[in-house]
Amino acid sequence: MNKQATTLPDPSAMATVDAEEPVIAVMLSRAADRRVLTQLLRHPCIEPDTTTIAEAGFDLGIVDVQTLLRLEPEIRALRAGSAPALMPILLAASEPELKKANSLLGHLAEDVIRTPIRRIELIARVNNLLRLRQLSCTQKQETENTQSKLQGATRALHAFSSSNERVIHARNEHQMLRSICESLAQDAGYALAWVGKAGGQEGNRTIALAVAGPASECIHRIGSNPDSDLLSQGPVKQTLSSGTRHQVSGIADRSELSAWRQSAKAHQLHSVIVFPLTIRGNMPEACLAIYSTDTSGFARAEIELLQRMVDNIIHGIRSLREKYLRRRSEKKAHEMAYRDSLTGLANRTAAIEALDRHLRQVGPFPPAAGLLYLDLDGFKLINDALGHHAGDSVLIEVADRLRSVVRDSDLVARQGGDEFIILAPHEIGNSLSTIESGELKAAMARVAERILQVLKKPFDLQGREYHLGASIGISLCPGHACDASTLMMRADSAMYQAKSLGGSRYRFFSSELSQRQQHRLEMENRLYKAVEENQFKLVFQPLIDLATTSVVGVEALIRWPQPDGSSISPGQFIPIAEETGLIIQMGDWVMTESLEAIHRWRMQGFTHLQMSVNLSISQLWQPRLVAGIVEQLDSLGIPPKALKIELTEGAIMTDVFRMEGIIQEFREAGIPVAINDFGTGYSSLARLRSLPITTLKIDRSFLRDTPDDQTAVMMVNTITQMAESLGIEALAEGIETEAQWRMLQAMGCRYGQGFYFARPMAEAKLLRMLGAGS
Repeated sequence: MNKQATTLPDPSAMATVDAEEPVIAVMLSRAADRRVLTQLLRHPCIEPDTTTIAEAGFDLGIVDVQTLLRLEPEIRALRAGSAPALMPILLAASEPELKKANSLLGHLAEDVIRTPIRRIELIARVNNLLRLRQLSCTQKQETENTQSKLQGATRALHAFSSSNERVIHARNEHQMLRSICESLAQDAGYALAWVGKAGGQEGNRTIALAVAGPASECIHRIGSNPDSDLLSQGPVKQTLSSGTRHQVSGIADRSELSAWRQSAKAHQLHSVIVFPLTIRGNMPEACLAIYSTDTSGFARAEIELLQRMVDNIIHGIRSLREKYLRRRSEKKAHEMAYRDSLTGLANRTAAIEALDRHLRQVGPFPPAAGLLYLDLDGFKLINDALGHHAGDSVLIEVADRLRSVVRDSDLVARQGGDEFIILAPHEIGNSLSTIESGELKAAMARVAERILQVLKKPFDLQGREYHLGASIGISLCPGHACDASTLMMRADSAMYQAKSLGGSRYRFFSSELSQRQQHRLEMENRLYKAVEENQFKLVFQPLIDLATTSVVGVEALIRWPQPDGSSISPGQFIPIAEETGLIIQMGDWVMTESLEAIHRWRMQGFTHLQMSVNLSISQLWQPRLVAGIVEQLDSLGIPPKALKIELTEGAIMTDVFRMEGIIQEFREAGIPVAINDFGTGYSSLARLRSLPITTLKIDRSFLRDTPDDQTAVMMVNTITQMAESLGIEALAEGIETEAQWRMLQAMGCRYGQGFYFARPMAEAKLLRMLGAGS
């Protein structure tokens, strides 16, 4: 091979700059001339002949005209292999040969020197030609480097463009990484691309997640060995340990990669660059290694494009992970909104929506379906006697039994408390009136009979067997109604008919309204008018400090007076108001009247009184509920603590998470919150502990038969002590005797209300009572 060209020494110094001397081929016809010229040069010289000129390695040739013409084919072929300046020829010519020699310049020679040759001129000519050769070599190398850089940048640009498409359309992280590696190999032409993740015992090994490229067998060969940690060597190890990009050239000859040197050499892997991928904490959890066959490594422009590609990959990974977390959160939120947390069944919302979807089906005939409304018989006795934990276990088992006997097409949902709904779609023939055909009715009867039969089996609770029954009401579409709300109402009505007959049976809704239903329909119509005309009034029941018997607050209660001087009990019209949605308007009226009343009392000096106002579950779903109440308080100048909101335990348990948020809003606004009718809504101690309530109102049913019934006494005492342990005030409802008052006082129950102290009364009577007390 030709040796690296270097400049000749300065003519006055006669020493080369580099340690390696240039090799000069002297090709003169006369041997004497060759000897003289060789002595003048004092550099390594060779004398190639016709047969060896192609194999001879030299940096400069000195040829006379005769020899040049003789060796013209060989010299032309030698110079044609590369740029002529890389193998310059100095032509020695006598005076008569100068014309001929000049004609050969450019094609076969770069310069002419006249003979006889003077030494100083010879050295100068030789030095100039060697400098020309060195410059040409430098330019050739720069050209090759530029071409290599351009090829690398083009390759990286293909990778960048292709990877963007793959990142955008990736369905999951693993598919995206595999697709990126394939893109680097197929579209960009890299020899090998793979993604490694730190893993194995103590994270010392690197696991290949995706591999692609002609040299993939290099990684597969190592990765198939469970004891090998070679994937964690070199730049991969440095990147995973430092979180920064690393690149190495000459990888096939590196000693630490000796186990795969043979494969690397076979595939001509010369360079590798490793990028950190996803970052968890301060360390990367994975990296992308790209291998090239270029000996010059990765150029700056190529690295910049690959880094942009990696940045997009990282963004894609984060987007996929965020999308996964968002889908998981949405799924969880959907389950919370449409699932009963205790039984895992669909809740009332899900059941109504499913019924609505079924009823909206388009077809020549109304979609046939049955709605079964089920209420457990005897559940409250078990719940009261054995506690809510036992009651919850019963409800869970009931849900499992219902699921086991209904058809695959049926939907079982928990309405709330111990009530369940079964939506039973039915495929029926071409009969328009399914109720007349009897087919739908018979199908629903079979479902109800299976339910009654499975619920007859005893329930094992605390080592003892308990028996429950069920009252089931059934409404049919299209026989009874074709809208969800009416079907629900009529199934509920039929359920009450079954319960009134002793329970443990099913009844279909009767097309002829019973006297009770006619009365209810009449009351519903009257209620609409009463709401429009504000026919209601408020009465107030004092809340008593049981230690001092002083009045510390009042509970606002709504009444519906009649023209004959009588009054309709809230127990009669409140359920209708809740079913029809009128409860929202009534609730707003109660809140406004209550706040105006307490404002009047505070103006008269009764600033110690606290007003308790009940909110229905329908009101709790209103937007800006808390904000609206706070605005009313501010407008009247009433401090938030002067109002107490009462929520029933059953309302809270219908949507626990939403109710927790609403209660927290009230507490942040400084408004106390009480749980009303505690013991009837099946809440757990853990749930109670998480609610930011201030007062626990013990339901009047627990005081019944006290203090004679010791079991009831123990239950009241337990609730009182539980409230005290949670830092919650206990208030007992329904105190009707002095013995009950004394009992509660001895238990440490601080507050109470009931007929023993005062019945609900009009505002004027209350003020007289307060005035007398003061």
